[in-house]
Amino acid sequence: MLLETSTGETLTQPRPAVDTAVEIADGAAAGALAGLAGAAVMEVFQTYSAALFQPSGSKPPATEQAALSAARLAGAARLRRADRQAGGQAVHYVTGTLAGAAYGALAETAPGVTRWRGLAFGLACATLIDQIAVPLAGFARQPLRYTLRTHLYGLASHAVFGLVTEAVRKGLRRRPPIAVLDSKGERSGVTMEDVSVPLFLGLANGQRTFTPPAAVTVAAASSGLGLAGTPLSFLASKWTGAIMSAAAIGEYIADKQPGIPARIAPSALAGRAIGGALSGAAAARPGRALLAAGIGAAGALAGAYISYKARAALAKAIGRDAPVAFAEDALSLLGSAALAGYAALRENQRQTRQDLPIAA
Repeated sequence: MLLETSTGETLTQPRPAVDTAVEIADGAAAGALAGLAGAAVMEVFQTYSAALFQPSGSKPPATEQAALSAARLAGAARLRRADRQAGGQAVHYVTGTLAGAAYGALAETAPGVTRWRGLAFGLACATLIDQIAVPLAGFARQPLRYTLRTHLYGLASHAVFGLVTEAVRKGLRRRPPIAVLDSKGERSGVTMEDVSVPLFLGLANGQRTFTPPAAVTVAAASSGLGLAGTPLSFLASKWTGAIMSAAAIGEYIADKQPGIPARIAPSALAGRAIGGALSGAAAARPGRALLAAGIGAAGALAGAYISYKARAALAKAIGRDAPVAFAEDALSLLGSAALAGYAALRENQRQTRQDLPIAA
């Protein structure tokens, strides 16, 4: 692998063994963003091509039926038409994002899945989701009961989804042939990870004040985040992890009690911003702590407002707040754990590569 120092000198470094877990995580993240973009383009394509294909789909659409089923599981007797339509759109984008994440992860270990520039992936989604999963779930009729135009419409839509998803995924995962190192041997410049990891930790902090800091401290104490000798070294203590974890559990309980101040109250926002800054800085690469702290704090403020509005809207739609609150707990916990785990894996990979000799 060719490496160029900040002085312009070119060095040759033996390529380290690929840390499969980090590569798969990177691929899944890129695939998720690509799947979201693919779902958006697919929706536009369907809007403008429906008049040409004239599909005879189910009424209401399968996505809306899925949203209604989810609402019923949460305890809602019915959904207003506007809420059902919004829920159906959410199902469409969540499905596209999850499919993209699975595709991106698989592409790291089995590149053959990307054949035909993503067309194979799109057609596989059309078969596995539209033709098999949706009818089995009872959200659509059996495939043989639809017209040829409807099948062509579905195949064309998913072909667009696959092509766009692969194009975006490939762009996000493109690796430059020459990496630039600073005088300490670290990769210079701000990478996508330097922004995305603290941003998503901050968004999770907007939902729950203590969950991301708890996840980061547990990761620092167990796997290590390279915090030794830094002002944040106290986060690597098991006692800090225990205290943060207890605070997170207490917040889950308090969140369900009446009379709790809104998360967009000034004091609550301040706590979330501090938590976002702390989490982001702890999970950052060396030399990026201040940048990550700022991004984490901003993400926490944005996440507080977004999650507040989303929770209020969902609770109003289904008529109950408790199911939404528990779902929010799970989202914040799983997201924080995944991000903290990724940061620990990345740090271990960095340490391994740093130990390798560099030969001129």
